[in-house]
Amino acid sequence: MINAQRYLSNTAALRRVGINLLPGEELDAAVELETGLTDELEPSHEELLLTTRRLIRYSTGGHYVDTLSIVLEDVHSVEVKRRQWVFVGLVFIGGGFLLNMLSLFWLAMLISPLLMAVSLSLIGLVFLLTYVGSIRGEVIVTAGSTRLKCRMKPKALDDMVIFLERFYELRLGVPNTSRLQRAQNL
Repeated sequence: MINAQRYLSNTAALRRVGINLLPGEELDAAVELETGLTDELEPSHEELLLTTRRLIRYSTGGHYVDTLSIVLEDVHSVEVKRRQWVFVGLVFIGGGFLLNMLSLFWLAMLISPLLMAVSLSLIGLVFLLTYVGSIRGEVIVTAGSTRLKCRMKPKALDDMVIFLERFYELRLGVPNTSRLQRAQNL
């Protein structure tokens, strides 16, 4: 009963964003780009869907719906990129050193030290917000000349391992396994 309700709910959500499943096609897995694997589709969220025949990405906002569909057999490569924060840390250290040198230069001039302290704290706040706001990764799917890019939060990137395992199982013709269902119920 619950699976029938979930099927109807997911089908209605897909129709709201303009996606109709092909005859014999079933939804196999779904990843919300913010939270990860999900059983319930939301038309208002960005999602990456895996059906038995296609890989579909949709996003909505305001008055538009953006949908891209790729046949599984056409997919040449899938890249999962996680940002390496070691390099970002080096940039912050270099920026701190540069700000320190600028502060020494400003102290030699006739500028109020309080004005300089306020400006340095604001610059530090901008660096911190930039760092925290950009903790995302990226999934890039290449199919012929089409490139599908999805920016994801860390939780969704962690779930991409399970999603990609199922993707390759479908490409090889392996029937549905319970591993995906177990991972979603954790």
